[in-house]
Amino acid sequence: MSTQEKNLSSVVGISRKFLRSIQIDDDFGREDALSGYVCQGTARTLLENMAQQLLETKQRAFTWTGPYGGGKSSLALMLCSLVGPNQKLRDRAKQILALPADSRIYKAFDCKGEGWTVLPVVGKRTSVRDQLIAAIEKRTGASLAKKKNIDVIAELTTLAQDNKQGLLLIIDELGKFLENAAIDNTEDIYFFQQLAETASRTNGKFVVVGILHQPFEAYASALGRQTRDDWAKIQGRYIDIPLVAATDEVIELIGQSVNRTVNFDL
Repeated sequence: MSTQEKNLSSVVGISRKFLRSIQIDDDFGREDALSGYVCQGTARTLLENMAQQLLETKQRAFTWTGPYGGGKSSLALMLCSLVGPNQKLRDRAKQILALPADSRIYKAFDCKGEGWTVLPVVGKRTSVRDQLIAAIEKRTGASLAKKKNIDVIAELTTLAQDNKQGLLLIIDELGKFLENAAIDNTEDIYFFQQLAETASRTNGKFVVVGILHQPFEAYASALGRQTRDDWAKIQGRYIDIPLVAATDEVIELIGQSVNRTVNFDL
């Protein structure tokens, strides 16, 4: 095959570090999962906005909203690593984020010694309560079978109070829990309101981050107007911060992801 007849796929390829998707519950604690992450301006701005809220207000519940493939899960893993128990991973996260030493992000997410308690959860079309129970059991080794919503929130509060630095709860793919709530009449959507309000009242740091592709009420589009309004009010307990890369950031990422696999003369 001549140079002119080569397919594009035979000339260029995608760097492997850009092909791998993040599963925060499985990848948390793995240094290789941080490899290749590029922290762009919009991601730093998101963390700075969160940090400002944590330092200046009692707001402790947030949602990150953005399109598929926008880097939300990777940024969440980076935040988990920044405050988690592994000092090596904390140092690696700081290196990748490349923040100034006096960054308010470091002040808001101050981390020493054993670090924060970190609970990474990935949404499924099932009860959020059950998934949180599984995450708490994995973290503590305790058995929490048949717990009610209020009991799960009490367990989270205890985890936050027992760690002087704080508890970081990341719920990736939160929309899947909301989709389940929209079709399951036994699922109580007000759990998310209780969670946000509890985080803001807890003595000590209890930070909740839910990751979404669209607003709360959009997941209830098939339900009545009153229900959609109720869901929108519940999201009002959270500060929503968009994560949408700017055009120049997208171009930069594309440039970094594409490798030339062969050399040839044009």
